Amino acid sequence: MNRSGVISIYLFLTILFTSSIGRAQDSTVFMKAVQIDVNNQPLRVVMQSIEQQTGVSFAYANEILLGRPNISLHIRHTNLKAILDKLFPVTQYRVKVIGGQVIIKLQSVIIIPLDSVLKRVEMNTVVITALGIGRQQRSLGYAYTDVKGSELITAREINPVNALSGRVAGLDVNPVNGGVGASTKVTLRGVKIIGGNNQPLYVVDGIPVNNSSPGQAEKYGGYDLGDGTGIINPDEIETISVLKGGAAAALYGSRAGNGVILITTKKGVTKGLEVAFSSSATVDVANNSYDFQNTYGSGRDGALPSDAEDAHNFPQISWGPRMSPDSLVWIWNGKQVPYVNAKHKANSFFREGLTLTNAVSVSRGDERTQLRFAYTNIHNKDIVPESGLSRHNFSVRGTSQVSSRVSLDTKITYMNEQVDNRPALSDNSNNIGYVLSGIAPNIDINWLKDYKHAVTGDYVNWNNNVYQVNPYWVIHEQPNTSTQNRLTGFVQLKYQLCPNFYIQGRTGMDYSRFSFREFMDYSTPYNPGGGLALKDRTFREMNSDILLYYRRKVNDFWIGANAGANRMDYNEDLLNTTGRNMNTRHVQSINNFQTQLRNEQVRRKRINSVYGSINLSYKNFLYVDLTGRNDWSSTLAASHNSFFYPSASASFVFSELMKSEVLSFGKVRFSIAQTGSDAIDPYQLKLTYGADPDIPSVGSYIIGGVATNSVPFEKLKPSISKAYEAGINLSFFDNRMSVDATLYRSSTRNQVLNAPVSSSSGYTSAVINSGNVRNRGIEVTLGLKPFVGKVFSWDIDVNFARNQNKILALNSLVSDYYTLSSARWGNVTIVAKSGEEYGSIMGRSFLRDSQGHLILDGNNLPQYNTRDTKLGNSQYKWIGGINNRFSYKRISLSILLDVKHGGNIFSMTNLLSYSNGLQKGTLAGREGWARSEKERLAAGVAQGDWTPTGGLKVDGVWLNENGGGAGRPMYVDVSAYVNPEAYWQRVAGNIPEPFIYDASFVKVRQLNIDYRLTLFKKEVVVSLVSRNPFILSKHIPNVDPESTYNNTNAQGLEYGSLPTRRSFGINIHATL
Repeated sequence: MNRSGVISIYLFLTILFTSSIGRAQDSTVFMKAVQIDVNNQPLRVVMQSIEQQTGVSFAYANEILLGRPNISLHIRHTNLKAILDKLFPVTQYRVKVIGGQVIIKLQSVIIIPLDSVLKRVEMNTVVITALGIGRQQRSLGYAYTDVKGSELITAREINPVNALSGRVAGLDVNPVNGGVGASTKVTLRGVKIIGGNNQPLYVVDGIPVNNSSPGQAEKYGGYDLGDGTGIINPDEIETISVLKGGAAAALYGSRAGNGVILITTKKGVTKGLEVAFSSSATVDVANNSYDFQNTYGSGRDGALPSDAEDAHNFPQISWGPRMSPDSLVWIWNGKQVPYVNAKHKANSFFREGLTLTNAVSVSRGDERTQLRFAYTNIHNKDIVPESGLSRHNFSVRGTSQVSSRVSLDTKITYMNEQVDNRPALSDNSNNIGYVLSGIAPNIDINWLKDYKHAVTGDYVNWNNNVYQVNPYWVIHEQPNTSTQNRLTGFVQLKYQLCPNFYIQGRTGMDYSRFSFREFMDYSTPYNPGGGLALKDRTFREMNSDILLYYRRKVNDFWIGANAGANRMDYNEDLLNTTGRNMNTRHVQSINNFQTQLRNEQVRRKRINSVYGSINLSYKNFLYVDLTGRNDWSSTLAASHNSFFYPSASASFVFSELMKSEVLSFGKVRFSIAQTGSDAIDPYQLKLTYGADPDIPSVGSYIIGGVATNSVPFEKLKPSISKAYEAGINLSFFDNRMSVDATLYRSSTRNQVLNAPVSSSSGYTSAVINSGNVRNRGIEVTLGLKPFVGKVFSWDIDVNFARNQNKILALNSLVSDYYTLSSARWGNVTIVAKSGEEYGSIMGRSFLRDSQGHLILDGNNLPQYNTRDTKLGNSQYKWIGGINNRFSYKRISLSILLDVKHGGNIFSMTNLLSYSNGLQKGTLAGREGWARSEKERLAAGVAQGDWTPTGGLKVDGVWLNENGGGAGRPMYVDVSAYVNPEAYWQRVAGNIPEPFIYDASFVKVRQLNIDYRLTLFKKEVVVSLVSRNPFILSKHIPNVDPESTYNNTNAQGLEYGSLPTRRSFGINIHATL
């Protein structure tokens, strides 16, 4: 057992034994008499009175007091149990008395007694909204979704954002297939920005978190180097709140145009000492495997390699004859081996992974001061050999009521992470997935383990393509390592000027130091002199704000107002260093390389802001909110750097004006908002100059030049979005059924684009304002409680979202469409085309006549359109999720389904495997063609004079050589046999249409079985967990339909994807 496993067991056993100090429940405590006489007092005052009279103490989390109204209570000589039942009804709370301590917890499953099924319920839940201000959920005029942190940590994801997939209507989560620690693309209510960042703003405890990535793969390769959300510790998450619409996010300014994800972390307990521990171990396995043909092996034109030299041409070409144990085949090492199906296929390259997570938190506090310390360690051994992750998260948070008027909240978090051997992606020569998906079925993967000469250590060439490197050489001789140290924190001070008025100041910092190191050893085929690439990135973001908040009741009205200001400073320093041609083998030092190139970049940005809002409510059923914010951005010209975002929303709780035994709660809501974005890098307004290392110096003088290929635009304006939203919230039968439905519409104009220009100008693009994108759609969330009881309960949550996206307009410089991304193979592009949805997949299609028949050439092979046509679209038509939770006594079962429907994906993996004869679809006609060729050779007829008697049958038409008209048909019907190899190489090399697949899927995202037991009078939860255990439905072979190689605009392109991971394991959680 490794060290992490030993530590896990040791910590767990320590907690179990030390917990024996707990005392047995004393039922006599319930019978103690209590007298309460209070008028309009907080619940905390009532609890203090009970403690003084009975000697008991209360233990509870802060959420117990959230949203509880003041209490008026007059009772005499009543036993404690009766009072606790009144204060903490069983429908909402769990109350346990152990010794002299009363433990109060929220019900994880709401229990509704049968005699109260038709009672009315109130939506008085307090939720955290923009700027960290608590609001009653009933008062909100926009859609709002909360996800509890406890739902994310049972079956863990290394990146907690991935765990949101399928849980929130309108939230599309797409993890990049970039190995452990990779980034995630998240969009809310569709894509709004053409060619730019469409990710939401992440705010943790009121402080924005930088979610940019240090590096992403592009068309010609690269690595996914993670993002900012990966550093968030899921064990410390109390709630995640998703603000989708413009009105919900308007107060956060220019960075919130794509929505906001608010993350609230845990605080210290208000009574005594609490120690929590959790440990999980999961086994990770490949979720999909290559399913290729196992009948024909290495070779071309039905023939085997002629010798060892010729064998270098065919380890990834499978157009040889039918495999037979009676035949021998040459391979690249000069040996002849039986020509049979290999024992160890490409899937054998992968291993079982293992993820160990251990977390401990210690919290102590009283009514005035609370302190919490937490530590989490994640150790991952990935399914790709030699790959893995190690992460340490530390956090300390303190809250204090310094005086009756002053309160303090401060937190500091430190994360250290190391990721070894991130997989290369896209067309990178080190892309393992690209190589493995092309190995002929007679090639044993274990043969590739002899990847270097035993004496010299030089690379052993196994094929004739220097850009398809032996995967074992990649993982052993071309290591890469990334390290990150990240420090975040904030200090918040609040001063209560009077009961209705406070002023709050807060400053927060997000600091990161990231480094990436990639080594290429001597004799690497595409870089025989060896190489070293170093990337260092340091950024620091400071956010400081001040907020004034006032709230007062006037007759039947409540009036709330706030005003504030914010300053954001962003500093980023980048240093890329490259070394070429090493002096001494295997030495991984930049000083060991003959050529050293350095490129340094500096980025600075500032946004100053003022904001405010007014909240009005009338008789607890009518609510109106008005907000406004103005930003001044340093990245825009002075004449255009100021932009204002207003919003208005209203909520009408009509159930307050009617009595119904069916309808428990009813609300309609409306909102309108304007948001803006300065989503461009600094220094885009003017030309900049710098030294060019690729131009030889003249004597001691370094040659400089324009340091950009893009023409700047000094009058650049911010993009502006307008959003409209209407919704309804309904609850029936005492919340046994609830519905939340939303209609929305938004448009974003003045998009900032890099439009292509003629290279004769000396530039390749120009920065312009162009484009208008519209999104409109519907979101529905349905909650059902088909069965509620003391022994068994069943809850169902269903969410559905359909978004319709359209590019309304593009600038005249963008003629027909704007290219978002392009594929390495197949001449496929992802574009934004005026009048169509964002993400159209463009490429060549089969040439057909008006009846849809294939038009064939003189060799009876299909022809293709020389002009690109639309082949599909990368955006899903609708997404949804279904979460079922069953509870029986101490056992609970939860199953989360994730559904996405209607998008398309272009698979270069399948294209190349068709071209190389690996796909099962290439089997048709092979036997017939081999027989026909045997007959032709026996007859001594040249191939051009022979009419094939077998092969792949192709039906189509020929263009009439004499032309149409005068009784002659334009086309002549044809049905002929062709060589399957020639057919698929023609199609794969020129016509991507067959390789556009339906990306729809149904997945089981999460499957948990929890068992609650009592050990030493403390509750312990043992869970059997699984993430991504099953793909119930998909329409693309060999790869996952969500496969993509970056989190930007390459959605819809797949190339050499590695298998996704599914995990199975156990999780143990205990709280003392």
